[in-house]
Amino acid sequence: MIKEMKIIKILTKKDLLEILPFGKTKLNELLISNILPVAKVGKDYITTEERLNDWINENIGKEIKY
Repeated sequence: MIKEMKIIKILTKKDLLEILPFGKTKLNELLISNILPVAKVGKDYITTEERLNDWINENIGKEIKY
């Protein structure tokens, strides 16, 4: 039996700037304050498309304070 591999889309900080309706400053504040579901690798931040979508859905209607 062959198992299906799930393709995971990795998003970088550059990708987040293109996807989210925030500027660079606000994105940096959200990253530094650990609000967004990201992993820090050296000086870079990464997440998956699935985790970002889950975070957005969990926070719809909420005010995000940092």
